[in-house]
Amino acid sequence: MGADWNHIKKELNGIGLNVVGVADGRPYESLLPGCRSVVVFASGGRDLWNAFYADLKAHPEHLVAEDHPFDAFVARGVAAVDPKPDSTRRWVFCAARSDVFVDFRLLAHRAGLGWTSVMGLLLHPRYGLWIGLRAACFTSDVLPRGDALSGEGPCASCSKPCMASCPGEAFPDGALDIHRCARFHLESESCHGRCHARLACPVGHEYRHSALQHHYHNARATGRIELARRLGIKDDRREGEGPYWEEWSEVS
Repeated sequence: MGADWNHIKKELNGIGLNVVGVADGRPYESLLPGCRSVVVFASGGRDLWNAFYADLKAHPEHLVAEDHPFDAFVARGVAAVDPKPDSTRRWVFCAARSDVFVDFRLLAHRAGLGWTSVMGLLLHPRYGLWIGLRAACFTSDVLPRGDALSGEGPCASCSKPCMASCPGEAFPDGALDIHRCARFHLESESCHGRCHARLACPVGHEYRHSALQHHYHNARATGRIELARRLGIKDDRREGEGPYWEEWSEVS
């Protein structure tokens, strides 16, 4: 039996997975035999974070018990709406720990959720860079697909304040050099917990993450400490530091 996609989308929208697209599933038959569609779920703006924060206020044990509480919150939301997916569906999460690797940026582009920005991040027409790819359901259901957005997107005609705002000068050739970015993070604290380039992007600026949310996603270890402090939760567990600049730089 096929899934009730209207119900799934409505319920996940309620926790902040408010951006949905559908890609052709045929290239992903290695993940699900007979796959015909991939439903991609993302969070735009602050809605998912606000739902996560409210959940921790009500259930502080969710922070204490989980190594990756934000990822766990998304997984619980999916499990609540689709607790026993049958052989026609397979859920994959864009998370710190996942049982399979999927290039979510390519998948989201194929689903028509945005363009590739000069930062390498997905750029959504409404939310800009403030979109997070969270989960995808590979299904044998044939669903109406989104089309990849045409053209180069807003970056093509933009004055590129992202480049001018980057203290690490990590755009030497007009696109983000992740190795240069990583080396600068190892040498300086000026980007700890925040990305000046991302904050400078004018597209979707009204949907920018709060300072705490931005900190958490950019430096999870110290972001988690600050999150626990704000909530008044005694939390002795720590996520591993991320991103792992030592691994991404050329000096590792």
